[in-house]
Amino acid sequence: MSAVYILENVEQILGGRCVLSLDSLMVESGKAYALQGPNGSGKTTLLHLLAFLRAPVLGEVVFQGERVRWDARSLTALRRRVVLVEQHPVMFTDTVMKNVCYGLRKRRVPGSRQQSMAKECLDLVGMADQEHRSAHLLSGGEIQRVAIARALACQPDVLLLDEPISSVDMENAGRIECLLEDLRKKGRMTLIFSTHKPLEALRLADERIFLSGGRRVAAGGENMVSGTLYGEKGRTLFRTANGMEIGVSAQHVASGQVRLVIRPEKIRLFTLEEAIDKGMENVFEGRILQMHEENGQISLVMDMGMPLFVRTSRQWLMRAGVLPGDRIRAAWGPEAMDLLPPSS
Repeated sequence: MSAVYILENVEQILGGRCVLSLDSLMVESGKAYALQGPNGSGKTTLLHLLAFLRAPVLGEVVFQGERVRWDARSLTALRRRVVLVEQHPVMFTDTVMKNVCYGLRKRRVPGSRQQSMAKECLDLVGMADQEHRSAHLLSGGEIQRVAIARALACQPDVLLLDEPISSVDMENAGRIECLLEDLRKKGRMTLIFSTHKPLEALRLADERIFLSGGRRVAAGGENMVSGTLYGEKGRTLFRTANGMEIGVSAQHVASGQVRLVIRPEKIRLFTLEEAIDKGMENVFEGRILQMHEENGQISLVMDMGMPLFVRTSRQWLMRAGVLPGDRIRAAWGPEAMDLLPPSS
């Protein structure tokens, strides 16, 4: 599969601060990618760079095999092939139909063709019966769906979405999820979307990209959680926002607000009947939410008051005989954890 983007040694600086620093990143054509990370991790900055809205201060971006030149003429052509749907899309004070036709008019598509293309895309997002409504009267979720229809009408090579489901109601979120899943399966365009929801990323993406402090985080980024580090009775503990306490090794990190990363491949799983290996300081019971095969291993999502991602072997799964909905125990030692300062 060919690469649609290749980024090398890219840096972005805003307000005198480095907000994005990527040694390398390759995005393959026709796949779906989820950008994950805490607020301020660089997700939106990366989406704006991929949409050719802001040039990096350093580094090289290659799009579909050609080095990007950040001059006005080149960018106009590139922006016709990539469309970004912002987290809070802007609608013109006109009908839904005219909003969806906006990009087509800019591309000088004939008027008769505009109508048919727009109706087709409104049908995809379940808004075909709303074409004559005033766009400014729509709900937040409906606006998001119309914005996606407007983007799809342009027939982009790449569709970028910034938190497409974060601030919409359950019904609209379900419709958007189904649409993104359908687009992913068809593979006709590359999808890149940001999300704070691990389960959403797992359902809708072929691959996940984790960012923290503008840098790409290696395996384990999916179990990144913010909390408070403190000492008690000779132990160093990490407390999450929901009160979960995890024993950590923190010789070089001061107490206070930090981020904890628990590496999925370092977590051991046990049935409720099995004895826990020695050295596993943290042992928690939880329910299996999902499981699937990923890169030759079994990936599980457990509900432990927070989602916990675990990678295990097919052999363990066959031996344990567990299924989604079953309760098991997860355990790990100090080597499974990394601590990051809150601004990383």
